[in-house]
Amino acid sequence: MKVLITYFSQTGNTEKIAKAIYEEASKENQADLKKLEDITPDEAAGYDVLFIGSPLHSGGLAAQVRDCLALLKPSSGQKLAGFITHFAPAYPEQDMEGFTEPFKTACKEKGIEYVGCFDCQGALTESMHAAVQKKLNMSDQQWADMVKQMTGHPNEDDVANAKAFVRKVLG
Repeated sequence: MKVLITYFSQTGNTEKIAKAIYEEASKENQADLKKLEDITPDEAAGYDVLFIGSPLHSGGLAAQVRDCLALLKPSSGQKLAGFITHFAPAYPEQDMEGFTEPFKTACKEKGIEYVGCFDCQGALTESMHAAVQKKLNMSDQQWADMVKQMTGHPNEDDVANAKAFVRKVLG
């Protein structure tokens, strides 16, 4: 099976998960790991399974990932799985449904089978701390607790969970 793992990452969180997915997928499949900007829609069409990764930006997929989804070629028999990273420890199920909707919509429009989405916490880049703290209206103590929670993510457990997700998708 030909598997493509492609992603957009600014801080390294999504890239770390992409590498874990690649490591697991390449054990029993022909797998390629490519940054989103290094893959064309025609190239993506040549794979049986696509894993597409994105950080969450302002409560949604990165614009680069949304653009990629819009450019996917129609396909029959191809599968797509998403993976996302975010700074919050967890989101309610209804929020996750909203985050994954662009994956589902693209799959429906292109005849691609949507097979799920993996998500995990990542560390927010420090340059964004003040703006996000203000947007969330958190006290300094609340924000310090949030920073402590996100520090070190994605961690070994997150990587192990990403690999388990791959086994489920490719099973």
